[in-house]
Amino acid sequence: MLLKDRLLQNADLWRMVKEEGERQVRKWGIQERTPFEWIAYVTEEVGEMAKAISNHSYFGGPQSEVVKEAIHAATLLLKIAEMYIHLPYEDR
Repeated sequence: MLLKDRLLQNADLWRMVKEEGERQVRKWGIQERTPFEWIAYVTEEVGEMAKAISNHSYFGGPQSEVVKEAIHAATLLLKIAEMYIHLPYEDR
């Protein structure tokens, strides 16, 4: 199976990321972590996405699980980008 880049034109993706970010805050509150802790969380989410892709590709698992895990990873990655955008100038 080949997947074609859709150029991030699905507006539902941005809504899902926003909702996931809000869900994470409700679940864990506003967190402060080191950059290495944040990337560890992302790595864990990417691992879950890999498992969902494998399950879908080889065992007929639901594609919705791939989307869910991709949204989890994307949300954390965008949160990291936002944190770095808002670092004080001297820390950049």
